[in-house]
Amino acid sequence: MIANIDYSKRVANICAAMEKQGIDLLLATRSKSVTYLGGAFIPWRSVVIVSRDGYVGLNTLLMDVARIKDDSWITNLNGCAPIQGLELWEVTLEWIQENGFEEATIGVELGHSPRMTAGFLFATEYDYLRENLPKATFVNAVGITDEISYIKDDEEIKIMRQAAAIADAAQARIEEELYVGISEVEIAGIGEMEMRRLGSEFHWPVTGSNEIASGYRTWYPWGGCTPPTQKIVQRGESLLVDMHPTYRNYYSDLSHNYILGQPSPAQQKLADVYLETSETLIESFKTGTKIGDVCTTVMAVLERRGYAEYALPGFGHGLGVIGHEWFPAIFNNDEFRDVVLETNVVEVAAVVINVPDVGGMRLECPVRVTPNGGEMLCTTPLELTILDV
Repeated sequence: MIANIDYSKRVANICAAMEKQGIDLLLATRSKSVTYLGGAFIPWRSVVIVSRDGYVGLNTLLMDVARIKDDSWITNLNGCAPIQGLELWEVTLEWIQENGFEEATIGVELGHSPRMTAGFLFATEYDYLRENLPKATFVNAVGITDEISYIKDDEEIKIMRQAAAIADAAQARIEEELYVGISEVEIAGIGEMEMRRLGSEFHWPVTGSNEIASGYRTWYPWGGCTPPTQKIVQRGESLLVDMHPTYRNYYSDLSHNYILGQPSPAQQKLADVYLETSETLIESFKTGTKIGDVCTTVMAVLERRGYAEYALPGFGHGLGVIGHEWFPAIFNNDEFRDVVLETNVVEVAAVVINVPDVGGMRLECPVRVTPNGGEMLCTTPLELTILDV
């Protein structure tokens, strides 16, 4: 598949946003920003430096500079190490001083999120910069990359479709291999092997694995995080399988639900409510819709069907390059309710309904926002898969 990312356009957009906000220099530390600007897998604590006139440099771990230089489009790389004189912020400070930005307005990425590896500037790093650059003005520039990476261009969507197809193939392969008595970790391994075979380069969730849950593990209250265990899958249990491939540094995320055997009446009712809720959510991903209104629409279905108390009160999260797993999340809160969905935004639609002693079901699927409602990038059906083994 041929898809070419225009990094010069990304930098131009970043510089235009800096100009608008009066920022002379951007120090980007979040993994999302580092990947979006660097165009490579960069797992270390790193800083991408962008000046308003278009200079782009990357300060990263010395032992990985040669590999990153081979993978990235950036040519201005500086190696750093936990050695005096080569520490990341010593190297960054030296560059700032040598290039005359001691009194500049410097944008940094301040904030917090549930994602533990987000990469916001640490308090100690912020103190170091302010202490050593007393004449500089520091401003929070966390919104720059968020806003610019919010809408995906055609080349990005092409890559994300390929990542979604890898997730679909993993689900299909797992369905072929499921049997009563299989363990959750074996299911995770089957899916991972298929995704790697098809080109997945990186397993991205902080859970450490593809997420697999069966039986009682599917109905943890509001539970939406299930690394696999040695638990054996039994006949008639709910089984959820959540795959997380990465292709060319872009994520996909696909959760699907199975039962080995026939569902009970209570499980079938749950499956029916889950399907209606999921379809409503995806249909509501329409250009011009506010996130708060999406949440209200979906909650109305859950309340009408009597399942609101069992549902996680959040219905998705952002998706994009490595590190892009939050902005904007589908929550009816002050941070996101007034964010407007725009054409070619890609969100992970998420539904989690867990009913004690019955089962739990989870939807996660990348969905492209269109004027007519959401377009699923994956082709795996929303319906519960019943395997009459």
